[in-house]
Amino acid sequence: MVYFKKAIEHFVLWVVCVFLFIGILFLPAKTNYETGQGGQFKSASYDYELDTHIENITGFFSFVKENPGLGEFVPGQSYADRIADKSWKSLLLVVPTLILAYVLGVLKGIFDFRMQKKKLNFLGNGTTWLFISMPDLFFIIVAQIGLMFLYEKGLFFHVTLYGSEKLETYVVGILFLLIYPVFYLANITNVSLQEQQGNDYIRTAQSKGTSGMRILFIHILKNSFPRILAHSNTITLYVLSNLFIVEKLMDFQGAADGLYDAVLRGTGFKIGLEIMVDGVSAVGYTVFFASIILVSNLVTQIFKSLVTPASQEMNHE
Repeated sequence: MVYFKKAIEHFVLWVVCVFLFIGILFLPAKTNYETGQGGQFKSASYDYELDTHIENITGFFSFVKENPGLGEFVPGQSYADRIADKSWKSLLLVVPTLILAYVLGVLKGIFDFRMQKKKLNFLGNGTTWLFISMPDLFFIIVAQIGLMFLYEKGLFFHVTLYGSEKLETYVVGILFLLIYPVFYLANITNVSLQEQQGNDYIRTAQSKGTSGMRILFIHILKNSFPRILAHSNTITLYVLSNLFIVEKLMDFQGAADGLYDAVLRGTGFKIGLEIMVDGVSAVGYTVFFASIILVSNLVTQIFKSLVTPASQEMNHE
């Protein structure tokens, strides 16, 4: 029951956040400029007008209502089709990344846990520490340069690193997005397993002759999952934020690239000219990203309800 309440809370929060963003997006853009001789810029002043703000928001919803497909982006292509096409491309990166991040992260954490008292521990905790400590942007750039260098020397086959039309670019994009989440989850998993190691139920299972691997996978890991899943929102947010970097570095024409282009229009100014963001595109991509966060949270709540003992769930209530 507690997880159902949390799911409702997440949905309400999603609605509030989307409308807050729309409110910020359609702030009045009218600015008063002061110019000197020759029309040179001297200063600018901005006065917020509530009536104009409300008019911008209601005008947007009226536009959406009156224009099927959100209107035309270019002749022959509607905003809805463009947003859907770019969002689908990004979805093919994000969903596999999130699934593989949990699978590979937990497996890497188990490996680190089992290697902690062995001579080759640097392959476990050492590599996890390295990839967490250094920015993944560094590894992405090194990987791109390395692959191009190896291909040039004839030591590796050609890999398309730019664009969004070939399957291999999706594979490369997923690998780039996986770098930090896998090692972050590996560290969380390792710490969680170590905390469970000294509990009474472990000693009881050992006294009954239960094998170490069975204890690890059936008992320790299961009881560690609630803590691992508690970091799901962090992982989702990190993947989405890193998506902007990956799509720009790869010239990948996805939703992150589309949102960047939509809001870029509003980052400059010209004297005497109102410059606003591409509101239709910005709202569309924002709803897409917010929906991913919502669905991720809802799926996490389902898994938490499956792996959390009923006694713990009662305590949360």
